[in-house]
Amino acid sequence: MTGRPPELRGDQGTVLVLVLGFAMLLALMVGVVVNVSAAVLARRAVSGAADGAAVAAAQALDVERLYRDGLRGDRVPLSPVGARQRVAAYAEQVRSDQPGLRLTVSVDSSTATVVAVRDVWLPFGRLLGLRPLRVEAVARARAPVGP
Repeated sequence: MTGRPPELRGDQGTVLVLVLGFAMLLALMVGVVVNVSAAVLARRAVSGAADGAAVAAAQALDVERLYRDGLRGDRVPLSPVGARQRVAAYAEQVRSDQPGLRLTVSVDSSTATVVAVRDVWLPFGRLLGLRPLRVEAVARARAPVGP
């Protein structure tokens, strides 16, 4: 007999399979962490854009109605047309940072509500054949009266 005993000859290469398995598991974990981080950051960015747009819309006072009717309670009347104009101007400011961002605004008498929507491609999404992730945020703002 030469070399090893017959019972040990079948064990060659098992460490390689184990290392490859762990490497694939590590790559999968890195991919999940990167994709989840990208989704969380996109959600924060869209939420921030919605907040900024809502604050901009809440500054669109309806001056004519304010002078005609005066203050009622602790809220200032808002102009729907002015709110849309301010949100459109705000959208132009943030468009370079957030391509594809869509902002819609609705105004009741004193509160502006902004819905921000953006489709985000995750870093490993195309590699895995995933569609873009739709990120949505809603923000409300009003112009308070008082100190």
